Amino acid sequence: MHTLSAVFLVGGAVFFAALFGIPLLVAPMSWAKRVGWKIPEERALANYLGRSLGGVIMAIVVVALQAARDPWQNRILFDLTFWIGLFMVVVHAYGWIRKNQPVVEHLEIFLYGGLSVLSWLLYPNPP
Repeated sequence: MHTLSAVFLVGGAVFFAALFGIPLLVAPMSWAKRVGWKIPEERALANYLGRSLGGVIMAIVVVALQAARDPWQNRILFDLTFWIGLFMVVVHAYGWIRKNQPVVEHLEIFLYGGLSVLSWLLYPNPP
C-alpha cells in the first residue's frame, strides 16, 4: 500500500535523529565543532538555540515514526517535510552565498533538497 512512504518516514526519522536531533539536543557545541563551526566564547545562546532545534527535530522524528503506521492518514507530515526541506535549502544557500558557514553546511543544501523531492515523490495516495 504505502510501503515506500512508511520506509521514507522511518528511515528519515532514524537518519535525522542520529545526525541532527540527538546530537543537537544533548551536546550542541560538540556537534557544531564536529561539523566545522567556530565555537563562540559566549555559548549560552548558541546552546539554547541548538537544544531548541534538537527538540523540534526530535518531536518531528516521534511524529514521523507514529505516522509510518498509516502514511495516508498522516499525509500532512509529507507537506511539513517538503516545506522544511525547502526552507532549509534557502537557509543553507544563503549561508553559502555569504560564505559564513562550514563546507558541511553547503552539502546540506542537497540533503534538504532531496528531502523535499522525496516528500513530494513518496506522498501517499488514497487507499
